[in-house]
Amino acid sequence: MPKDEFEAEDPMELVGMVMPGEPGMLEAMAEAIIEEYVLLGWEEQRLMTLFTNPLFLATHRIYRQKGEGFVRAAIRSACAKYRIPVRADGTDFDPTTPS
Repeated sequence: MPKDEFEAEDPMELVGMVMPGEPGMLEAMAEAIIEEYVLLGWEEQRLMTLFTNPLFLATHRIYRQKGEGFVRAAIRSACAKYRIPVRADGTDFDPTTPS
């Protein structure tokens, strides 16, 4: 078969699916994703877009199932874990802005 022709029964076709998991796996996945982006320097507001935007399927699923409060608490927990300061008013710390 030439490589330009489509074959309906292609055994090498990539297929995505949601796998069932054990209790706590959704929370663990959220923690891992959040920690990764926090360590890359993403602030809370920017990170929340990954969860609120339905184009990001995995993170949006966490947002829908666990809620905004859970996501924000997980972000703040990750910031505290790695000692990344968050301002008292809830906005992110910016070292270039005077207090």
